[in-house]
Amino acid sequence: MKKNWLIGSVLIIVCVLSTVITIIFKNKFNEQTNDPKETLVANSGTKIMKTKGDSYISYIVEDYERNLTYTWSFPNDDLNTSSLKDDLYIDLNLRLSIDAITNNTKKINDIVDQNKLIVTFDHHGQLPQTATVRINVQDKFADHEKLYLYYYNAENQKIEYVDKGLTVKDGYVEFQIDHCSDYFLTATIVQEAINNPKNINYIIIILGIIVILLIAITLKQNSKGNKK
Repeated sequence: MKKNWLIGSVLIIVCVLSTVITIIFKNKFNEQTNDPKETLVANSGTKIMKTKGDSYISYIVEDYERNLTYTWSFPNDDLNTSSLKDDLYIDLNLRLSIDAITNNTKKINDIVDQNKLIVTFDHHGQLPQTATVRINVQDKFADHEKLYLYYYNAENQKIEYVDKGLTVKDGYVEFQIDHCSDYFLTATIVQEAINNPKNINYIIIILGIIVILLIAITLKQNSKGNKK
C-alpha cells in the first residue's frame, strides 16, 4: 500500500514537471518566432521598424547612410495612430543628423563654445504628438552623465533651454520634443540661453556676497562705535 502511494506521488510530480517544462519551452518558442517588429521601410539607405506596446508606438531607424541608429516613441492610442499616419511621412520625416554642418549649426557653434552634440531633424515644424527620441551619445558623453537639452530658435537666433537631468545610460539618452528643428545636448548650463533653470552655484555666490557685505557693514559700524 505504501509502495503504491509512493509510485503515485512520483507520477504526479513527473506530470507536473512535464507540464511546466512544456509551457516554458512553448513561451520561449513563441518569443523567438513572433517578432513584434514590423518593417516599414527597407532600402539601401534606411531601415525603419515599428513596434507597439500597451502605451507607446516606437519607430526604430537604422540609417546606413549616416551610420546612425535611433528610436522615436509616441503615445499609443487611436487618435495618435491616425495622426501619425496623416502628418508624418515615415521614411523622410523621422530621419535626423548628428553634428551636421548647416547654417543653423554654424550659428550654434558660434554662440556655444563648449562640448555638445547637435541634433538636426530632417522634418522641421510641429510634431503630431509629443515624441520621445532616443539617440546614441557615447562619443561625446559618458554613462551616468546628466545632460541639458537646448533648442536653437532660428527666428530670433537665440538659444532656448528645454530640459535638464537627462541621464546617459548604456551610451544612449532620451529626450522629449513636440516640434523638430535644431537641438543640442551638453553637460553644462549654457549661460547665453533663454529661460535657464536656476543654477545652485549662482545662488551660493549671491548668498556669499550678501554675507560678506553684512560682515563689512557690521565691522564698519563697530569701528564707528569704538571711535566714539
